[in-house]
Amino acid sequence: MKTCKVIDLFEVEYGRNMELNALELDPNGVNFVSRTAKNNGVSARVKLVPGIKPIPGGTLSVACGGSVMETFLQSSPYYSGRDLYYLTPRVKMSNEVLLYYAMCLRANKFKFSYGRQANVSLPDLPIPCLDSIPDYVKTMSVSEYGKGLLKTVCFEKCQQSYAETSELVRLDELFYDKPGLASSNVIRSDQKMSENWIPYIRPSYRQETCIDAYVNKALVPPEKIFPNGTLYVSTNGQGSHTFSYVSTMEFVPNSDVTVLLPKRPMSIQEKLYYALCITKNRYKFSYGRKPKGERLKELLLPKYPPDYVMNYSVENAINSFSETLNNV
Repeated sequence: MKTCKVIDLFEVEYGRNMELNALELDPNGVNFVSRTAKNNGVSARVKLVPGIKPIPGGTLSVACGGSVMETFLQSSPYYSGRDLYYLTPRVKMSNEVLLYYAMCLRANKFKFSYGRQANVSLPDLPIPCLDSIPDYVKTMSVSEYGKGLLKTVCFEKCQQSYAETSELVRLDELFYDKPGLASSNVIRSDQKMSENWIPYIRPSYRQETCIDAYVNKALVPPEKIFPNGTLYVSTNGQGSHTFSYVSTMEFVPNSDVTVLLPKRPMSIQEKLYYALCITKNRYKFSYGRKPKGERLKELLLPKYPPDYVMNYSVENAINSFSETLNNV
């Protein structure tokens, strides 16, 4: 494979170097991209600042400090924090090619650390030349692939409707909490031995890294096996406590994961909404103050979700996804 330097294919420029605490938050504003590895690098949405032009969409944001070498394709204009560079292609590149180069840049992460940043090295990092890009990148359509994934999600039509209210209630008014199973009580395997082996879930800041191992359903108490579409929350871990998700498969939680079973019928949309609400309470806890037991139960959540949650559908998701891609 023939390689080039980053500077050969991209203009490498330092970002806007802005401080989030000096900006005004605005849910309808522009994205603020920081050095985080989460949420495509977006930390917040902020109001435009007169005289400061956002970085154009269709560029790659690269964290050269903090979560060093975390690289994302930004689909819309954005402001940026410190130690963040942006790459503008010197020739027109498709979204698929830009995402490929984001992956290539991220693969250099092992070369750096919090104490060894990439500010000076970034322009000279080797990446594949344009004529060395694999064929599957050129023939793939992110749009069609994304639509296909969204169509696999079952957003059932909500039968119930709720009166608009801003009332907050304790978590235990909405959910029964069910503790997980300690690792000392299961036999784990790194591989899925058969269809009878299902994921054993641990705390994680990303849902895709929640699987700790696989366990045999026949050797697990039935009340510790939970189906696809179950809401659960991480109750331990410095970097993963309080993150909440809705399962996409049958699973068994470990002892640092609490399952939340609704006390009223809830659609997938509602569960996803409450998972987000619970995760937003993360700032209240730490490794030494875990969201377990009474602390978890006393969290205040909206009694009912807003209408937009209840009315959300796969069609809404596909339209929103397509609109985002069209803005690049």
